Amino acid sequence: MSKILAITNQKGGVGKTTSTANIGAGLARAGKRVILVDLDPQTNLTKGLGIVAAEKNVYGALLGEYELEVYPLQKNLALVAGSPALSGFDKAKGDEVDREFLLKELLEPLREQSDYILLDCPPGLGLVTLNAYACAQALYIPLEAQMYGVDGLEKVLNLVKRMQRRLNPELTIGGLFFTRYNKHKILHRETTETLRGQYPDLLLKGVIRESVALGEAPHFGKDIFTYASHSAGAADYAELVTELLTR
Repeated sequence: MSKILAITNQKGGVGKTTSTANIGAGLARAGKRVILVDLDPQTNLTKGLGIVAAEKNVYGALLGEYELEVYPLQKNLALVAGSPALSGFDKAKGDEVDREFLLKELLEPLREQSDYILLDCPPGLGLVTLNAYACAQALYIPLEAQMYGVDGLEKVLNLVKRMQRRLNPELTIGGLFFTRYNKHKILHRETTETLRGQYPDLLLKGVIRESVALGEAPHFGKDIFTYASHSAGAADYAELVTELLTR
């Protein structure tokens, strides 16, 4: 059975989608069978990996309109497309019994076909995010190394505690990691030391440095390894994947 990992943060703009795409691609390069699931209504993961007109998406499958469709991207890597309509998921399913487990039920058949399922969660803590947390074994939380970048962390950690008690006792925090990191900035170094003191077992050693290539790759529908295999971004995500596999 595959491991389900959710890439999440209550705050937007911290690199969730970039990290989902590139951790997934890194795992695939390591020989793992990986399925990415785009749960963000912005659908940047879907578009950024070159799927521009998916006939079937995760929202339609959650509503029971059709079977879940998995689109192959490259060897060992595939994608369940997202939809802007996910922004209305709370309204569509908010009154349904067991509404927090709709995604878990939907993904169950895919667990025999993959080693990892990575969920790109939307910012905020709505019903889509609750569905992701209800079926994930571990959460990985990208952060920016500054005060406002870690503001949402405590909310996520508190929600995890409630989820463990009520819906998913298997849920753990897999790790925290910094994105857009610059070791030459004092604020980044100080934030790192503060969080390492607060969460010594959670903060990963690997960081994702600021990289032009990471911003460019989605515009060409590619992950960082396909687009710029010798870039700092590729090196950083390769290191992060290695650390993830050994935890």
